Amino acid sequence: MPGFVEVRGLRKRFGKTWAVDDVSFEVEEGKLLVLLGPSGCGKTTTLRCIGGLEQPESGEIIINGEHVTDVSKHLYLQPEARGMGMVAQSYAIWPHMSVFENVAFPLQMQKLSRQAIKERVREALDVVRLGDLGNRNATELSGGQQQRVALARAIVGRPRVLLFDEPLSNLDAKLREEMRYFLKDIQRKIKITAIYVTHDQAEAMALGHELLVMNAGKIEQRGSARSLYCEPETSFVANFIGVASFIRARIRSIDPDDNHSVVVELEDADGKSSLLRVRSQEARIGSNVAVTIRPEWVTLHTIDSEVSGNLIGGAVHKSQFLGDRTEAIVDTKFGQMRVWMDGLAEFSEGEHVQMEVDAERCIALPVD
Repeated sequence: MPGFVEVRGLRKRFGKTWAVDDVSFEVEEGKLLVLLGPSGCGKTTTLRCIGGLEQPESGEIIINGEHVTDVSKHLYLQPEARGMGMVAQSYAIWPHMSVFENVAFPLQMQKLSRQAIKERVREALDVVRLGDLGNRNATELSGGQQQRVALARAIVGRPRVLLFDEPLSNLDAKLREEMRYFLKDIQRKIKITAIYVTHDQAEAMALGHELLVMNAGKIEQRGSARSLYCEPETSFVANFIGVASFIRARIRSIDPDDNHSVVVELEDADGKSSLLRVRSQEARIGSNVAVTIRPEWVTLHTIDSEVSGNLIGGAVHKSQFLGDRTEAIVDTKFGQMRVWMDGLAEFSEGEHVQMEVDAERCIALPVD
């Protein structure tokens, strides 16, 4: 069954650079898909092509079975004819208008009756919890409230798809966190299909039913927040989603009873080897890999602890108490590694330690 939004073979070039390079994906009706990646990866250009603000060099965009872009047929439906609402990074609030007038503007352009406008605006303001502020001048509102006005204006026309282009990036950290919960509640309440662009991984993981990670104009991986974090397919995804340390290694053996369990050989700068058991999705003996280790996938032990197996030795370079956890940077012969521990754990700088690596969670990925 096709998705409510379908993007097929989308390509967009600026000069000699392919900003979007053969991107295809679908979004189910009522779901929120997050396009995530660093600046310049193509996520905003993809969104603008969907919204009709950019014309791609090739590809198709289909909304609920209707083509809004088909380059092969020279079909480019205008933005206002696509039935979409957009919430941008800037609030784009008109300072000379009241909250009501800002939200009503799109409906006035559609020449709806005064009564219909009044009812629709009241409904939209109630959804974003600004129902009692319609007569307030828009510039008197806080940043979060102004962003909610922009959201009300985007949904007042009852769009088929809602597009978000980094809408929270201008807010402070605390307000950004509050708005994440708010937007998720709104999207689920009105059950609208949405595509959300951000470079903020926490924002993406909190909001998206699914995440699509982009890199250099291409899709790197798609999945739930949990699968991208725990089952990254590339070092780029592992490094972009969350925090990780990487150690270069070579696969030495594969468990005959579990072909996802492997033993890798680590080699330090002096040419000395150590063995470590980890997991791998596609293992081949002799292949070079990057062992991906999240800070919470390591247990730190004192040097005299009786621990056996899957250990890396090192010395604490830095340690800091952060309330809910203690973070340490450990020097090893394979490079520095980050470790997160219980907030009550205490290790002094320079102390020699043993790092127990979780063989069921740490993963060997192909070398990029």
